[in-house]
Amino acid sequence: MNQPSPEGDATTRRLHACIDETERNNPPGESWYLMCAVTIDVRCDSNKEAMNRLDGIAQRQPADRLNRRGLHANQMARTGTGTRDLFDAEQIIANDTSLHIDIAVKPVRQGQTFEHTRQTCLTQLLTHLDNNVTTIMLDTRDPLDGKTRKPRPGTDPATGRPLVNHHDQHTIIQLQASTRLKKDVDVIWADDTRYHHLWLPDVIAYACGQALANNNPARLARLADQLNIQDTQAKTQPPGTGIADKLEHLRQQATHQTAPRPCD
Repeated sequence: MNQPSPEGDATTRRLHACIDETERNNPPGESWYLMCAVTIDVRCDSNKEAMNRLDGIAQRQPADRLNRRGLHANQMARTGTGTRDLFDAEQIIANDTSLHIDIAVKPVRQGQTFEHTRQTCLTQLLTHLDNNVTTIMLDTRDPLDGKTRKPRPGTDPATGRPLVNHHDQHTIIQLQASTRLKKDVDVIWADDTRYHHLWLPDVIAYACGQALANNNPARLARLADQLNIQDTQAKTQPPGTGIADKLEHLRQQATHQTAPRPCD
């Protein structure tokens, strides 16, 4: 359940939780979904400094079609320069000790969908948020002009693809109805090129995904001390056998390793 903050109450601390994800689509039994929630005090000086430094890295990245620059880990990892910038971004995030980072990861079982698995991960993260979180921001999966608080079912007129943000909203409504999530929290779906704090879970989720995909603990060496791995495993599964256990094992190994550079 939601945990109280040891540093104050809701009258003194107004925290934001920013959420993004990564997925790996392998053959059945090997696919998984990983979601990251970063809890942020946006008034904290260390976070302001970190975001300023991340913005400097973002300005070096290629602009998108609207001439906006940002940190998109999947794109950055495709070039040597981008990989170096990505590693620098991870170190900047790791140096901001005001952040609280939670990771939920779950395999996509045969007969399930990524959407079903996403909602399991989202539920796990939202029910473990600090009680002082007043705003939850999710990186949108639907086209947006700015941000929205009330996603709707339907299709994207430009592409004909189904809209999907409303699945998250359904999960949130259910959690609020069961009192597992505060009813007065503000939930927003937004574009990370406009709302830069979404860069944080994007960069972290990608690093965790790469560590899992390559069984490489060194890939977590910059962030390992800050990661809190949430277990989404069914109670019927033997303890220590799930993908969250694997990621936690990699995290523990990473605390004793040196992070690689692009030339390593």
